[in-house]
Amino acid sequence: MLIHTKNLSLYYQDGQRTIHAVDKLNLNLPERGLYGIIGPSGSGKTSVLYLLAGLRRQTDGEIFYEDAPYPSSIVGLNNLRRKEMGFVFQSHFLIEYLNVLENILVGADDTYAASDERIDYLIQELGISDLVDRNIDQLSGGQRQLVTIARALANNPKVIFVDEPTSSLDHVTGKKVIQLLEKISKQACVVLVTHDETNLVHADHVFSIWDGRVKA
Repeated sequence: MLIHTKNLSLYYQDGQRTIHAVDKLNLNLPERGLYGIIGPSGSGKTSVLYLLAGLRRQTDGEIFYEDAPYPSSIVGLNNLRRKEMGFVFQSHFLIEYLNVLENILVGADDTYAASDERIDYLIQELGISDLVDRNIDQLSGGQRQLVTIARALANNPKVIFVDEPTSSLDHVTGKKVIQLLEKISKQACVVLVTHDETNLVHADHVFSIWDGRVKA
């Protein structure tokens, strides 16, 4: 397994009440495939994504990458994310003073020989070739999302975490993005959080989350 968890849990306090955002979650994610996480608002699906991506620390339980525990140090965790993972979250986190191409290049690893070829491929696949010289403040919300996706995939990561990638896109562009993720999932592990079941028609497996737990 590329990633697996054992009783992964995330709790926090709301006054006198303990909120179980993620509760004893056991997931197995192979090296390739498209894996959906679906559930209603507040079900814990985004919390699961943040734990798997190493962006939040669990309260309890364990999480493994290629059978080794996630690094305990910030430096080690940052290196794992940089070398092995890509991220597409609802907030774009683009760098305003860089243009589109420069933002995409932020995600590229200098040691990856085919990075230029891959970036050209992503730009063409996402239909943003006419945007590469634009400043970020000249882009619509949907265009920013496409740039974010290109940046996340630039480094040819082994695992890509994606949170509601089509929420700011029109139907045609959203379908194109899902088709690209499906194509990439033939060579990598794609973990897709969504409320839209049509995005998961071709998923290899869908995990349904309710109150922080996978529904049977």
